[in-house]
Amino acid sequence: MKNFLFAFLVIVGCGMMSKATAQCNSDLYSEKSMKKIAPGFLYEKSYRVDGRDGRAQKVEYSCILSKDTNYSFTMNTKDGGSEGLVFSLLDQRRAQVATNYVNNKFFTGIHYKCKSTGLYVLNFTFKDSKSHCGAAVLAFRR
Repeated sequence: MKNFLFAFLVIVGCGMMSKATAQCNSDLYSEKSMKKIAPGFLYEKSYRVDGRDGRAQKVEYSCILSKDTNYSFTMNTKDGGSEGLVFSLLDQRRAQVATNYVNNKFFTGIHYKCKSTGLYVLNFTFKDSKSHCGAAVLAFRR
């Protein structure tokens, strides 16, 4: 019985030590972003933005947006608000159609009225970020 208890404590201790490294809890930032969805918009999806503590310079997702639909993108980071997280919405030709970073200022959310149905890319990069961790939420209104 003592051997079993000792082995259990060793395993638990090793597990706790492995979790001591930095982790990105993007669920927390998704919840914060959901609270900032503008009135009249419906939640569609959350996107995890984990820069792996600076090892990943870019995080991308693809989604299909529909013509004449209004979309809202809200984001939050561990650095506070949207600080350090540059969001760019790219069209099918990978041309930027919207961004949250304008004139050296980060905006927590943006609205975009889709002009053409198709595949779009959600591109996230980090600028002067200390944490490289956050989340974004996509909402829509027809």
